[in-house]
Amino acid sequence: MKRIISASRRTDIPRYFGEWFRERRKAGSARFRNSFGVAGEVSLEDGDLAGFLFWTRFAGRFQEQLAELRRAGVPYAFQYTINGYGPPLEMHNPGLEHALADFRAVCAALPGPEAIQWRYDPIVVSGTLDETFHRARFRTIARALEGSTRVVNTSLVEPYVKTVRRVADGSVKYRPVDPKRHKSVARRHPDLPEAGDRERALLEELGEIAARHGLELRACCNPEWGLPPSQCAGPELFSAYGLTLHDLPGGPTRPTCRCVATVDIGMDNTCLAGCRYCYVVASHATAVANFRRHDPAAGQLRADRESTPGSIGASPSR
Repeated sequence: MKRIISASRRTDIPRYFGEWFRERRKAGSARFRNSFGVAGEVSLEDGDLAGFLFWTRFAGRFQEQLAELRRAGVPYAFQYTINGYGPPLEMHNPGLEHALADFRAVCAALPGPEAIQWRYDPIVVSGTLDETFHRARFRTIARALEGSTRVVNTSLVEPYVKTVRRVADGSVKYRPVDPKRHKSVARRHPDLPEAGDRERALLEELGEIAARHGLELRACCNPEWGLPPSQCAGPELFSAYGLTLHDLPGGPTRPTCRCVATVDIGMDNTCLAGCRYCYVVASHATAVANFRRHDPAAGQLRADRESTPGSIGASPSR
C-alpha cells in the first residue's frame, strides 16, 4: 500500500529544510530515526506515495517544492499552526499577519480548503494568556481564515517534563496529569496547575466562534474535553485528490489518536522556532547546533548518529 510521508510532526521541514527535501526527492529516499531511536529509510519515489502531509508555521520558502509536487501529480496536504502568542512563549515565529497571508497563499494552490487544517495548538492558558486573550486571538484568526479551511485542531498543553522545564511559568494550566502516562511529571511536579472547568468553558466558546466562521473545532488526543476528535492525518485531508480511507494505511500513532499510519522523515531537536512548549526540542541551543551541522545533501535530516537503516520500503514508523 502506498504511504503518506509526514514532513514533519517533529520539525518544520517547509520552513527550514526545503533544500534537503528537494535533494531527498531527487535521490528517491530519505533516512530517519523515529522517536524510539530506531533508524529507517523510506522511498520518496512518486509511485510509492499516497502523498505528503506537511506540518508548518510558515511555508513561504517552500513554494517551489510545492509547485514541483503539483507538476508531478503528487498529492499533498497541510497541518498549519497559527497561535500568535509571540515572545517569550514563541520566540522565532512569523508575525500573525504574515502567517495568515501565507496560510491563504498555500490554500489557494490546493484543490480545496479540505486539504489544509489550522492548528490553534497547543492552547496555553496562563496569567498572561488568559481566557480574554484566547477569545480575541482565536476570533481574529478564525475570521481571517474563513473560507480557507474547514477544520481547526487544538489541545491543552501537555505536561511533559521538558515542556514544564522550558515553559517555566507557574501560572500555566496543563492538561490534567495522568500518573501512568506522565510518571516523571507526577513525581517531580505534584502541584502542577491543571486545566479544569474554566478551560472547558473556554473551549466551548472557541467552538462557537469557529462555527460562526465555517470551522469545526476538534480536539487532538484530548477526549476529556468533549470536542469532536481530530484526525490530523486522514482521508479527509486528501479527499479533494480523490483518495479514500481504503487508499491509506491504518494505525494510530498514540492512544486516542485517529490518524492513519504515516512515515515521519523529521527528527527531534532540529526545529528553530524556539517554542517553549515544544516537547521534541530539548533546548533552542541544541536545535541551532544541529542546524549548523545540517547537510542538505545528507540522507537524513540531522547530521549526528547516522546509521545503517532498514531497507527502503520497510514498515512505516507509527
